[in-house]
Amino acid sequence: MTRGSAIGLLVSVCAFLCGCASSHMDDAPSLIPDSATPATTVASGYQLSAQEQAYDCKKLSGVMQVRILQIRGYESREKTSSVSRAMQSVSTPIFGGTRQGMDPDGQYMRDRAMLDAYNARLAEKKCKTYDIDAELKKTDIYETPRPAEAKTQ
Repeated sequence: MTRGSAIGLLVSVCAFLCGCASSHMDDAPSLIPDSATPATTVASGYQLSAQEQAYDCKKLSGVMQVRILQIRGYESREKTSSVSRAMQSVSTPIFGGTRQGMDPDGQYMRDRAMLDAYNARLAEKKCKTYDIDAELKKTDIYETPRPAEAKTQ
């Protein structure tokens, strides 16, 4: 075997091993709360899991506050270019790494649908709900989102 062939074989084996190692990254635990029982996103929006439906008002509000703070200011943030996302999608299977951030607009839409579903659940439970649009327009990252008074019917 020549030196060039050996180097080529070594590079191929390394790329193969990196690809195999990264295939398990999609199964890695998420930092999103309660990812152990994931909810589903349906065509009409976000569908709460059984565990999420059992949340009380305090838990629903807490998760909503965290998510609002995470996505607050999304519209005004600089976005990564489509070229950089394409390079990440090509290099991730080869060199390993996370797929996080490859579809920021899709993630924002899923987060927004989750907030709407949680807010509807708060209303069903006669809890205080959030003005999500107003909370997301705020830019102060230190201002905690506050629910409005519960609406009486």
